[in-house]
Amino acid sequence: MEGKDTLDPQSFIEQILFSTLRIELLDDRGNPQGIGTGFLVKVDFPQNPSEALVLLVSNRHVLTGSSRFNITFHRRKINSNLPELGQTLRYNKADYGGALFLHPNPQIDLACVNISAVISQLGSQIYYKFLDKTVFATFTEPELDAGQGVIFIGYPDNRYDQKHNLPVLRSGVTASHPRVDYNGEKQFLIDAQVFPGSSGSPVFLNMKEAQYNRGQIILGSGLPYLFIGVVSATMIRNNIVRPLPANIVGISGEVIGLALVFKATTLDPLFDLALRETWERIHSK
Repeated sequence: MEGKDTLDPQSFIEQILFSTLRIELLDDRGNPQGIGTGFLVKVDFPQNPSEALVLLVSNRHVLTGSSRFNITFHRRKINSNLPELGQTLRYNKADYGGALFLHPNPQIDLACVNISAVISQLGSQIYYKFLDKTVFATFTEPELDAGQGVIFIGYPDNRYDQKHNLPVLRSGVTASHPRVDYNGEKQFLIDAQVFPGSSGSPVFLNMKEAQYNRGQIILGSGLPYLFIGVVSATMIRNNIVRPLPANIVGISGEVIGLALVFKATTLDPLFDLALRETWERIHSK
């Protein structure tokens, strides 16, 4: 019904709106000191695929910027598997160092927090979605090319639909070839306006558009979007690459519309670390 604020997330886009979370970083007194973007990923234990972790993924510089953060979930409608738009449940995570995992390569600006216990604790009170490995690019896909359309979801300059707790979706194109390691690193560039608060935003390739651009026949099957990476840094005039600070103040200098994205495959060592150490903790007791 027109004007009624309700969603029954069915499309891929609608669902990733509910897998993306605003990370509000707090100082020691609990006051806001910055914001960043995170997204939920479910990963299975290789020792037992029936068990899994739910990880909040973002940048290293976001998740190490404070020892406390708030994340705000959507409430689930009573007796219904639908979000109650405008109704939220804020969860404060303090001293999360024991659940924090940093990418084993310190040059890769990625980290995650195991929030499986949070999800279990809040249970049916919250509505959320998560990504799984079936939507992750392997970077062997023929659709991956320079100049292809991408979208990314987050909280640029702390802008989002505050009434409904929904993030902002933005778009751009791949500015370097994703299958070629930019500057020899597991990263690529996107041509997009990326601002503080977008740190940690997941980036997706529009598969049907990419197939059309390559002159391929689209049969209407397969993934509509493919997860290809995580926003980390923006380029400032004079060719300086800087991490996007997880703050509300903003960055000095002129943003030239190019951003650095770490490839989806770079998350594998991070996930392996989280799974291995968590499994050892659980089974060493």
